[in-house]
Amino acid sequence: MGERILVDTDILIDYYRNRLGLPPGNLYYISLITLYEYIRGTKSPAKAKKLLEESFSVIPLTNKILEEAASIWRDLKDSGLMLDDRDLIIGTTAIVYGLKLYTRNLKHFERLEKYGLTFYTLKNLT
Repeated sequence: MGERILVDTDILIDYYRNRLGLPPGNLYYISLITLYEYIRGTKSPAKAKKLLEESFSVIPLTNKILEEAASIWRDLKDSGLMLDDRDLIIGTTAIVYGLKLYTRNLKHFERLEKYGLTFYTLKNLT
C-alpha cells in the first residue's frame, strides 16, 4: 500500500487541468479548506464539489484540527512567522491526521515542519 497524502489546492488545480498526474498506489485526501478553495473558482461549484467528493476523501474541520491550528497560530505569531489561515488549517490537517502534504507552496508550509508537517514529493516514490 502507498502513502497517505493530503493534496493541496495548487496540486489539485493542476491535476484537474491535466498538467499533473497523481502517482498510483497512494491514498489521497483533501481538506475541507481545499475543497472550498477549489470550488469557489469554478463555474459550477455544486458539480465541482460532487466530483471532488467522489474522487477524494474529504477531511472535515474538527475540534482537534482547530485547537491545534490555534496553538500553532499563537506560536507563529509570537515568532513573527504568520501564515495565511487557509494554509495553516490545511497544514494542521495533515499534521493531525499524519498525512504527507503534497504542495508546491513549500515556502509557506515549511514553517510548519517543526510542528510535525512532512511533505510528499515525487522522489518519495522509491
